[in-house]
Amino acid sequence: MIGRHLVMASLDAGHPTAVLVRPATIADTEKTKLMEAFRSFGASFVYIMSSGGDINEHEGLVAAIKQADVVISAVGHSSPEEVEIQLKIVTAIQEASGVKRFLPSEYGCDVELAEHMLEPARSMLGAKLRIRDAVRAAGITHTFICSNWFQGFLLPRPGNPEANGPPVNSVTIFGDGKLQVFFVNEKDMGAVAMKAVEDPRTLNRILHLRPQENLCSLDELVSLWENKIGKVLEKIYVCEQELVKKVQESSFPLNFQLAVVHATIVAGETKLSEKATATGALINEAVEAMELYPDMNYVTVEEYLDGLP
Repeated sequence: MIGRHLVMASLDAGHPTAVLVRPATIADTEKTKLMEAFRSFGASFVYIMSSGGDINEHEGLVAAIKQADVVISAVGHSSPEEVEIQLKIVTAIQEASGVKRFLPSEYGCDVELAEHMLEPARSMLGAKLRIRDAVRAAGITHTFICSNWFQGFLLPRPGNPEANGPPVNSVTIFGDGKLQVFFVNEKDMGAVAMKAVEDPRTLNRILHLRPQENLCSLDELVSLWENKIGKVLEKIYVCEQELVKKVQESSFPLNFQLAVVHATIVAGETKLSEKATATGALINEAVEAMELYPDMNYVTVEEYLDGLP
């Protein structure tokens, strides 16, 4: 989902790029095709095939990390335990030494907001927050990336994780549809990440991607979609209380996705940020990609929608 964009961004930036390949990947036809595509662009591969495979094989992981100046994690989040497996990467980086930068797997909204979110987002982002704490405690040089909502996930449906695709006749809008959030293209996130790994200004900082041209509400998103298809959609508004109930009644991963929608699009991330600041979030660590890289051209929400079939 995200790893492929980071790999291609690294290759596009001209970095010698090694991809850690899990045993299960080799048996997956689609992932094998993706690996071949990476290889054609110049990527190399690191295979850890002994007893637990991949991250669980400490000696192999240390050996792989010793070959790298920068370590970037794209570990998924099917559970807090999967997120926390990155603690093994932290330990391996410490033993390998020589790593100049580590980017743990975040790339979404700021994990400092975890305690103000509904479950299971609270636990999931709480696990990411524990990874942050472990990285800091280990003295590992790092950059934490907060890229907000990815365009490829939420825009095609639009704003409703439960939808199977673009709306045809009606559209569900959570909250009042007025709160604006940032939508960032996955490729743009990857490009910014590659700028960040070589930038001393992002060292031991939280890098936020908040392009103003991509600040958009659900009402605005739906309006853009209506303009694209030349049709007015029936709008079904779901109030916060109904959304909270839906989060509680849904199974994973929908409940997680809706909990993040609640935090960012309905409750409002700005309000949550104020709460997080009041409880000691490290806002002094924050830097803005828009300020550091003013020449970066981001795919806009409208451009992304125009590219959809």
